[in-house]
Amino acid sequence: MKKNRPIIGITSSVLDIEILGETNPCVQVNHQYAKAIADVGGLPIVIPVGDEETARESIDLCDGLFLTSGEDVSPMYYDEQPSDLLKMVNIQRDQMEQTLVEFAMQKKIPIIGTCRGLGTLNTALGGSMVQDIERNHRKVQHNQDISRKKPTHEIQIKEGTLLHELLGSSTAKVNSKHHQAVKDVADSCRIAATAPDGVIEAIEWKDPSQFVLGLQFHPEELYETDEDMRHLLEKYIEACRS
Repeated sequence: MKKNRPIIGITSSVLDIEILGETNPCVQVNHQYAKAIADVGGLPIVIPVGDEETARESIDLCDGLFLTSGEDVSPMYYDEQPSDLLKMVNIQRDQMEQTLVEFAMQKKIPIIGTCRGLGTLNTALGGSMVQDIERNHRKVQHNQDISRKKPTHEIQIKEGTLLHELLGSSTAKVNSKHHQAVKDVADSCRIAATAPDGVIEAIEWKDPSQFVLGLQFHPEELYETDEDMRHLLEKYIEACRS
């Protein structure tokens, strides 16, 4: 039987949770990712952290890959020593997601990544990260104090990019909850949007034949009140369906 909804693999982490007095490692992902994917027409499945075989078989099942937020990407994946401002990392998750990106690119399925997911995508393709942007005295608040469901700053979107096509504008208001950012963009990608202080807010695959988009912001938190963000996610699902 042919499925009606494209299957979207959502990446996850591991969180230790105390249950009945015992600490248990649990699969962890913000439910908003699954809700957003389901609301715009996809069938979300959570991919647990695992080995290479798990990554390959997961991608075989999926029509699209969604790289989620979470821990810092380890600087070992872009050949840097850890800064004193580096926060929690998860090497096993890094390895899993780097492998998922590799297999997804081979299969040529659409990929989207938000927040950490942007860093995962960029480093998996050969780019690097700023380990802590606050040290550079940025002029825009990138770790907002209010709900992620509220936008707090503007971005400038480059014309002729996939992101410009999806949002239909050269500017957008976005939410912001991060302390790292893209430093060197992977050679196979290009910058699609920046914040007023120059922080890279989006990158995308140079080859327009494949939907590969990394976003520093969280459209999955904004789509319920922002039609442009809903349209972005809907077009991602449409690409996964085709």
